[in-house]
Amino acid sequence: MRKTAISCGVVGVIFLVAAALLAFWITPDLVARLPSDSNTTRTYDGQIRSLVDPVALKQGNFAAAVKLGLAQTLRRQVQVLQTSGNTALVQDARTATASGQQIGAITSQYAVDRRSLEATASHPDSWTVTDAKGLTVNWPFGAKQQNYTGWVDFTQTTTQLRYVRQEQHGGVNTYVYQSAVPATLIKNPQVLRGLPAALPVTVLEGAGKAGLIPPSLLTSLAQVFPHAAQIPLGYTYESTSTYWVAPATGIVVDVNTSEQQVGGVAIPGGKIIPVLPVLVDSYKGSQASVQAAATDAKNGSNTIQTVGTTVPIVAAVVGFVLVVIAIILWLRGRRRGAAEVTPPPADVAA
Repeated sequence: MRKTAISCGVVGVIFLVAAALLAFWITPDLVARLPSDSNTTRTYDGQIRSLVDPVALKQGNFAAAVKLGLAQTLRRQVQVLQTSGNTALVQDARTATASGQQIGAITSQYAVDRRSLEATASHPDSWTVTDAKGLTVNWPFGAKQQNYTGWVDFTQTTTQLRYVRQEQHGGVNTYVYQSAVPATLIKNPQVLRGLPAALPVTVLEGAGKAGLIPPSLLTSLAQVFPHAAQIPLGYTYESTSTYWVAPATGIVVDVNTSEQQVGGVAIPGGKIIPVLPVLVDSYKGSQASVQAAATDAKNGSNTIQTVGTTVPIVAAVVGFVLVVIAIILWLRGRRRGAAEVTPPPADVAA
């Protein structure tokens, strides 16, 4: 009986230790973190209200320079390229097309913490990454009902991701966050490479005659740049976005964004005088992407729930029961052993 008690006790302790490891180490450190083979593609349906063709604008072809009312498709692929401990090298590649032609593309690389998904400076020296801050590609595992800081790649600045409410979206429970980026100078070199850094004065004069630029602005430019053949340009970006996030996994189930890029004259001192919207558009997740994200969120949440909660509870209950049985068997064994070694009482003479 004592051997059985010892066996039950050892197995019970093993189950209790396993429950603790699953709940407090394996799940937080190994399950609820960005997988090393993560590779996700999402698509978004958009509508372009106004788009400026920089090539046509520079050529003075104003009839073709401004395009209105175009359907837009955006594609975003987020892929883990390498990992180093709890840090991942993540590539974020985004492309936008309209009327079958690519109108923009940005590819960025970030070093992120695999649990919090925040950008980190702790990474191998061989990695080439953007010096970002805050959240870049996703929300953290176990997202909370609180505000977060997000990275804006166009402007190389941060914005507040404000928690708003909780609601069902795409068939899953989500936390809703919103952001508002005010008109901020565009600093991303990939974006700026696709836009003219300056325009000839003659082109701006032609744009004024075409009704694209107010005459008063042309007069002001003539005063600021009295003898210039080229007028330097700068660009600003602003947006408002709503995100639906599955809290357990941090997966963005859907997003709805309205944004605009505005070109303007860069005057001394770094100020931009707005001249012409370069891009005014809005987009949201395609139906297929929302369904795929919701499925990923459900599967990830179920895995975390099973490994981090259900299995540890079952293991803890089984372990506890086995330990109790072991104690009972051990005590019974001791009483039985004591009874076997106790000598019978001696006869008393009459």
